Amino acid sequence: MKVILLQDVAKIGRRSELVEVPNGYALNKLIPKNLAEAATPSNMKRIVKLQAEVQANKEADVSRYETAVKALKGAKIEFAIEVNEKGHSFKAVNEADIVDAAKTAGVDIDVAMISVAAPIKELGQHEVTLAQGADKSVFKIEVIKK
Repeated sequence: MKVILLQDVAKIGRRSELVEVPNGYALNKLIPKNLAEAATPSNMKRIVKLQAEVQANKEADVSRYETAVKALKGAKIEFAIEVNEKGHSFKAVNEADIVDAAKTAGVDIDVAMISVAAPIKELGQHEVTLAQGADKSVFKIEVIKK
């Protein structure tokens, strides 16, 4: 049975793809859980529009990533945190904090684009990875004493 996926389904396909699956799997699992819908002519017309939207969103994300990489090369992102006498913080600087600080610096990034190797709880410079698909870029943030 041909179905149109409404969400990403592991080992089957990605959202808005037309896939062929066994009838029982489609009727008993995918369709009742709103993971897919039957590939009727009217649904096919609607899916073409959906695929165009998905493609536009991907292009916008890539553009936003490239703009963020250029802006972060010259931006200085600092965090002032409270630390104990050994220079350790009880609260780690997380991805959401980095996004907020970047927006303050005038750089628009998404939390999903950022990854940190380990929780940032110490003073000093730390590397943060900004990724979009296979493209990755590293920038530095500085954690200072409040």
